[in-house]
Amino acid sequence: MKRWIEQLARFSHRLAQCILFMMAIYITIDVLSRWMWNKPILGAVDFTELGLSMVIFLSIAYTHVKEEHISIDFVFERFPKRMQLVLHAIIHFLTFILMVLIGWSTSKYAIRLYNANTTTGDLTIPLYPIAWVAVIGLSLFALSALLHAIRYMHKGVFINDS
Repeated sequence: MKRWIEQLARFSHRLAQCILFMMAIYITIDVLSRWMWNKPILGAVDFTELGLSMVIFLSIAYTHVKEEHISIDFVFERFPKRMQLVLHAIIHFLTFILMVLIGWSTSKYAIRLYNANTTTGDLTIPLYPIAWVAVIGLSLFALSALLHAIRYMHKGVFINDS
């Protein structure tokens, strides 16, 4: 299961990188079009907003898999190794619960967006698919947090104190 989640997180991160690259090209063309011909591309704001939200939610799970979120651990360093591992397990488990709740709430929001037929301002792109992308990213993040919680708890229980 660990490998499966890591592969999904890696795939979603690569997808986010592709979206970010396309956004960079699109924005560059938009800026050049404004500068050279005073004609901005219609929908540049829509694409930027949607693209950025997808980049964030598709990358967050991979960051968690790699445990590269910003952390301040000067307090943890003062505890014994076993206590550090157990605290990490608790934090990851709480993160799992929080991401499940946020993902559930976001899925309800995606349904509301679909039912209301909510779209972007300029290009009338439906917003509910973007919300479902967020749900996918949050779900991967939650699963990653659960795996870390189990791993840290296992290490904390079976650590050799001698």
